[in-house]
This record gives sequence, C-alpha cells and structure tokens, in this order.
Amino acid sequence: MSAPQTTVSSATATSQPDPLLESVRQLLRLQGHGIDLERLRHGMPLTKGELAPQDLEQALSRQGIAARLSQAPLSEIPESLMPCVVLLEDGSSRVLLSHEASHQWPAESSTGSSSESSSESGSDTSDTQAGDDLDTTPSGPGYKLLDPLSGGAYWLPQAELAAAYAGIALFAHGEISLERAEGYSQTRKGHWLTSRLKSHWRVFAEVALSSSLAALLAVATALFAMQVYDRVVPTGAVDTLWALGIGVMLAIGLEALLRALRAQLIENSGKKIDLELNDHIFRHAVQMRLAAKPRSTGAMASQIRDFDAIREFFTASTLGACGDLPFALLFLGLIALLGGPVVWVPVAAIVLMLIPVLLAQPWLSRLSREGMRESAVKNGVLLETLDNLENLKACRAEGHASRQWQRLTSEQTHRGVTFRHAVAWLTSWGTGMQQLAYVGVIIAGVYLIMAGELSVGALIACSILSSRAIGPTLQISALLSRWQHVKVAKEGLDALMETDIERPSDRRFARLAQARGHYQAENLHWRYDEEAPEALALDRLSIAPGEHLALLGGNGAGKSTLLRLLAGYFTPTSGELTLDNLALSQIDPADRQRAIGYLPQDISLFSGTLRDNLCIDGRDVSDMRLLEVIEMTGLGDFVRRHPLGLDMMLHDRHSLSGGQRQSLGLARLVLQDPVVVLLDEPTASLDQATEQHVIKTLGPWLAGRTLVLATHRKSLLGWVERALVLRHGKRVMDGPLDQIMARQSAGKTPATSASRQRQEAS
Repeated sequence: MSAPQTTVSSATATSQPDPLLESVRQLLRLQGHGIDLERLRHGMPLTKGELAPQDLEQALSRQGIAARLSQAPLSEIPESLMPCVVLLEDGSSRVLLSHEASHQWPAESSTGSSSESSSESGSDTSDTQAGDDLDTTPSGPGYKLLDPLSGGAYWLPQAELAAAYAGIALFAHGEISLERAEGYSQTRKGHWLTSRLKSHWRVFAEVALSSSLAALLAVATALFAMQVYDRVVPTGAVDTLWALGIGVMLAIGLEALLRALRAQLIENSGKKIDLELNDHIFRHAVQMRLAAKPRSTGAMASQIRDFDAIREFFTASTLGACGDLPFALLFLGLIALLGGPVVWVPVAAIVLMLIPVLLAQPWLSRLSREGMRESAVKNGVLLETLDNLENLKACRAEGHASRQWQRLTSEQTHRGVTFRHAVAWLTSWGTGMQQLAYVGVIIAGVYLIMAGELSVGALIACSILSSRAIGPTLQISALLSRWQHVKVAKEGLDALMETDIERPSDRRFARLAQARGHYQAENLHWRYDEEAPEALALDRLSIAPGEHLALLGGNGAGKSTLLRLLAGYFTPTSGELTLDNLALSQIDPADRQRAIGYLPQDISLFSGTLRDNLCIDGRDVSDMRLLEVIEMTGLGDFVRRHPLGLDMMLHDRHSLSGGQRQSLGLARLVLQDPVVVLLDEPTASLDQATEQHVIKTLGPWLAGRTLVLATHRKSLLGWVERALVLRHGKRVMDGPLDQIMARQSAGKTPATSASRQRQEAS
C-alpha cells in the first residue's frame, strides 16, 4: 500500500510522511490523546526525516506519553494491551486494533487486501469491519489492523500477519509518564548516573550470583590440597587422589567458565550503560540554553570526555571487585575454621593494605582536581588555536601559543607523573602486603603444627585461602587509588548536567501550532552576567505580523542581542517578551524553532556533504528543491560548476568562503520556511552582484513574513518599511524608514524626544 503524497509549503520538499510516527499518532488518537509529530521529532536524531524505532520511547516520554518498545511474539500480545503498534518486516507498521479467534472472512479474498478499501480513510476505526455483507468462508483467527497513512481499517488472517510481523511492538498510552522528559530532564528523579545504574540491577544481580558460585568453587582447590596432604599422602590412596583430582579439575573448569560469563555480563551491561549515558549527556549538551553554556568550549569538551573514566570505573572495574569483596569474609571464615588464630595474619594484612590508601585520599584529591583543571584549560587552548590558526598566523602569534602550550603541558605532566607515582606506590604496597600475608600464614601455621593444633594439609589450605581473601581487597585498594580522579570528573559532569536546558522535566509548554509573528515587549532588559552592564534596555517594542523592521546602529548597539532575544535563545533578565500574546519562554521549543528562523552573522559548517549541510535538521528534501533554493541564495553557479555538486565534501569553515557560507546559511533558512525571519548582517560577506541577486530573489519570499533585519548596508533597506535605531542597547529612533533616514541625513538626534522614543509603527 503506497503512502499518499503530502503537499507542504513552498519552502519544503514534497515528501512521504513517516509511517511509524503516523502509526503512533493514530494509536494515541484512538485513546483520545492528540500529539504533534513535529514536536515529537524535535531534537531527536532523524534519518531522511524519519525517527528510528529505538528512539520512540524517549521521544514519547518527552511529551508525557508512557511508552515501551518490546520484542513480543504476536500470539503473546494480550487484548488488554491493544491497540498497539506492530512493526513489519518490510519496514512499515500498523496499528493492531483487536483480535478475533473466529472471524468470518470475505469469500473474494482471505488476505484482507481487498477489504482494506472497504473502510474509508479517516472513518471511525472502532466500528469498521470489512466484508460483513459478503459471502463468507469458514471462520478463522484474525487481527483487525489500521493503516496509518490511509486511516482505513481491515482484517488480516493471523498466519499472514505473523509472517509479516517483525517481532517488535510499541505499547503506549496517553498519560503522564513518571519518566517524562527522559534525556532532556533538568531535574530527574534520581541522579543522572546512579539512576541508570540502578535500572540495570538485574545484570548486577546476575554478576553477584556468578561471583557467588565462582567463589564457592574456588574453595575446592584449598580443600583438595588439605585432603591430599592429610589423607592421601599418609595412606598412599592413589584412587582417592585421582577422584579428588578429577573433582577439583571440574570445579576449576566451572569456576573459569563462571568468571568468563561474569566478564561477558559486565561488558554487555557496560556497553548498554555507556550508550545510554553518552546519549543522555550529549542530548543534554545540545539542549542546553545558550545563556547557561560554559564560557570555555574546550573545558566543556574535556568534561564530557572524562565520562569514559567514570563509565569504566563504575561498570567494568567496580562491578568485578564489589562482586568478589563479600566472599573475602567467607574465605576469612574458612581460615578461622581450619587454622584458628592464623586468620589474624590476613586480617592484619588487609588493614595495613588499606591504611595508606585511605590516608592518601586528600592528597590524591588535590592532585586530581588540579590536574583536571589544567587538562580542561589545555584542551581549551588546543581547540582555540586550531580553530583560529589562520588568525594566529596573521598576528604572528605562533610563539605565544607555543609558550602557553609548553607551560600547560609541563604543569599537567608534572602533576600526572606525581599522581601515577602515588598510585603505583600504593599498588606495590598492596601487592607486598599480599605476599607478606602468605609468608605470615606459613610461619604462624608451622608453630601451630609443632603445637599439634594444625595439620599440614590445613596449613596449605589456609595459605591458598589467604591469597583468595586478600585478592578482592587488593582490587578495592586499586579502586580507591583511582577514586579521586573519577570523583573530580564526576563533579564536573554533575555541574554540566545541572545547567538549564530548553525542555525541563517540570515544564508543560504552550502550543503555538500556527504563529502569526506578532512581537510585543515591555520593559525589556538583558545583561550577559550579573557584573556586566545592561546590553539591552527597551521600554516598549511592538512588531506587527508581517511587518519588516530594520535594526540600525553602530557596533555594540545591541542589535544582535535583540535578535537572540527575539529568537528565544536568551531569556530576558527582566521585563516581558511575547510572540502572538504568549510569553516566548512559554512556547514549546519545537513550535518556537519551527516558527522563528534566525540567521547569525557567523555561519558554521559541519563535516559532511553540501547536501548534509543544507538538510542539517534531518529532513528529506529533494535535490530539485535544494538546487532551487541555492539558486535563490546565490550559491547555484558555484554548485553547478563543481564536479560533485551537492555531494561535495565540506570539512570545516574554511571549505567555503565567507560569502558562500552566508549563502548556505540563507539556503538553510529558506528551507526551514519560518513565519518569523531574523537576519543578522545576512549579506555582509557577499559581493555586490550576489547581494543584488539575493535582494531580488528573497524579496518575494519575505512577503507576508515578519522580518527583523540587523544591518549596516543601505542596500538591504528596500526590504523594510520601518527602522529602529539603537545606541548602547537603548532606543534612539523608531518609526517609518523614510523618516528615520531623513532625520539621520539631516543630522538630527531625536533621542531627546520622549514622544519619538515611544513611537510605534501602526
């Protein structure tokens, strides 16, 4: 069944709807819960405009929908969980409405394909049953399905659906989920790390069980040695020796198998936790509000990079050590049972092993904190240098950068060597204590043997068990040596994960399905931080729907700041800013970004093809539409002459000239098709001919849209009919463009006129 074509606006491509999301929408509609697919896609990874099944749970949970993607055989899906979405082998999906053990099939077809057309698109699926008035054959089990694209319902035999079913079903209901906004939460129920570790408690239980069995089997070696020395050697019972030997070899083999299985469990769980947490951290980073972003990008990248050490510590290293630690007590108990006072030797060794590690924790903490801070600064310098290499050479600043790098490297290396020496010393101390414990057990045991209180076999068993008892403690000692480094890295990530994001878990945003582009501001103030002076202070501002406004003023006047506020990237320090009578901060981020298109001065490129950079939001846009748009924005001639065209590779900002990057940014904006267009010096890097071409082609496209344009070029003022002149973040003039230009030409300064300051365009 082919999906119908959907006609979209002139700025977007005609494309197929996402069948899976349409199935989800139909499922929730049946439950009386509407959902906007654009909001569902917002911020999620898309492939040709489609959402992957494995991302559905997270996408739905952000919208307050409890959902679970499960591998379930068709026969095991109970009717109590219907309707649900089933995924098919061909990549499509259907809404599973109901099941009948004995359904009457139409005589013409047993496949249900002909009866599919008997239900009109958009009809009430709960009352639709194809073929009720037709001649029927003997009944059989079947399922009632809903086609998400046509909206029609039909029946299909159970055997046919089972053959097409991919074995995966999505269960969802339109209620507020307790895990709402997973992946975007500002304040989760539980810590971002420990809450996810707890969700894998079954794996940890399996690790503990395998550790228990392996520890019990490890006792067999000690008991074997004791029996051989005490019973076999004195009597020469060779048959008993082989029986015991075969038994202990089986125990050793089972222990090795259990430890291998435990290692595999730890690796598999570590992989899952790694994927979940990496995804969670990255999504939080990209959803971070710009005002909350750390000042140093390099330091932020260093914090995220340190997650690898945290993940390895809490999964691979700690799981194994903690799984073995309880059985150190078991081994000590067996030593006490077999050797009596001999047990105090390994106990003393354990205490002596841990004392230096615990005493060194404050010193290790200081070294780790200083080393982590220097690593973050060094990483920031590296990124800054590589990103600005051209300017560095132009300023002849290679020497300065090299000196800074050498100083940071020297300090970091010195602290790193000191930290590693400390860890190596503590590790050697622990290994020495383990060996001394073995020697001490032998010495103490000899005295007990001479006193007639211990057998030779029991002494051998105690010596083996002492090594087993001290082994987990040695692992814990090594973990404590690394803990301070992991602790500091975790504190850095904790601070990052506590930053403000665009979609906090405790917010329910207002919907703005169709924006008009009407801005209003009252007593609008903004400053970059508490100590900085105000960057913007406007008593009142009104921009009518479809109005074209130019922001004029010198450098630092506040034009770019106002554009960022209008785009919703910054929240006003004080005052009100509304779009269509809704506070901008109340509007759902997906609706806001769909309605508002913002073009900054500096256009970034991302590694990939030109096509990838144009469709950076993941939408599937036809090549014809892409070529049409880049022709509008002045990039068409360059793309046509390039041998790879849209497939040309772009690696960094230097892959295109400044003017070409601006043309690319304008093309992205046109493809977005926003109602509100915010332009910050959109043609500053374009040559005169390209600028005139852009002015001519984008003029008709801007008609009917709200435009706010910050520019120093008079050539762009033909797009606008009103101008707002800013100076030091305050309004100087506001009114019709021709009057503003006339006053500026006459050299007048109406800033002293209070009435002119409050003038608003009708």
